[in-house]
Amino acid sequence: MTIYRAQHSGFCFGVKRAIKLAQDAKAHYIGKQIFTLGELIHNPQIVHELKNGGIEPANSVDELHDSVVIIRSHGITRSERLELQQNGNVIIDATCPYVARTHELIRDMIREGYQVYIMGDADHPEVIGMLSYGDEHTRVISPREDVCKANYQKVSLISQTTQKMDDLIDLSGKLLNCTKELRIFNTICLATSERQTASLSLASETDLMFVVGGKRSSNTRQLYAICKAQTECYHIEDETEITPEMLIGKETIGITAGASTPDDMIIKVYNQIKEINRDPSFAKSIEEIPLFKEESC
Repeated sequence: MTIYRAQHSGFCFGVKRAIKLAQDAKAHYIGKQIFTLGELIHNPQIVHELKNGGIEPANSVDELHDSVVIIRSHGITRSERLELQQNGNVIIDATCPYVARTHELIRDMIREGYQVYIMGDADHPEVIGMLSYGDEHTRVISPREDVCKANYQKVSLISQTTQKMDDLIDLSGKLLNCTKELRIFNTICLATSERQTASLSLASETDLMFVVGGKRSSNTRQLYAICKAQTECYHIEDETEITPEMLIGKETIGITAGASTPDDMIIKVYNQIKEINRDPSFAKSIEEIPLFKEESC
């Protein structure tokens, strides 16, 4: 059995930054209770570790008064930020810079009179935050939606940062048929695009893929959809979900991981596959897991 790790898998820049800011806050505000508004990132293991270290997730702004509050990497709504300020909280902004840019673009496009469409998952915290920077006409749309029900003179299309590039291109083509002026902003972060391309490449060469990451993680679910279209695939949060039955008859196995998945979780998944296969050559570091390149197969 051969096992490969996809390039560009695991923690992205925004997640690393958010965790570093949380660690710095803990070191700076010694003895003070620190909160995150919602989960800092969509990874249950990391959220649990932060909680054990004294950084507690809060479910609502109403709970937070005169506290130290870390804004999650997905960002928050404009009204939530204002309420945090009014309630006397110390705010540490861990919003991913790529997400923060979407807020600025939406504000700019509204100011310039554009009908703004946000391509993304309407229930995702990132998109809920983005929507709050629009106006009453700003809409969240899916790639498969009929966007030409209404004709607008000026339309701006802005994407959730973890969406698929192919979907952005397809939706842009649809909008061109029903507007006179279209401004498209490629707000899909580079790490997401690279991760998707690498996962697709690996999935096309394997008998089985494991996509590692939180079940609520948008970018991980996108990876799962991409890999599942190519080969047999499982979306798992940790190594305990892997069973011997999954590996029967599989010769080449791929592992990829979402942006909120730490290296040690990828290592645990790799070693669990090895253990089931009765192969004692376990990895102690991420570098010891063979990295897939086009020539690998």
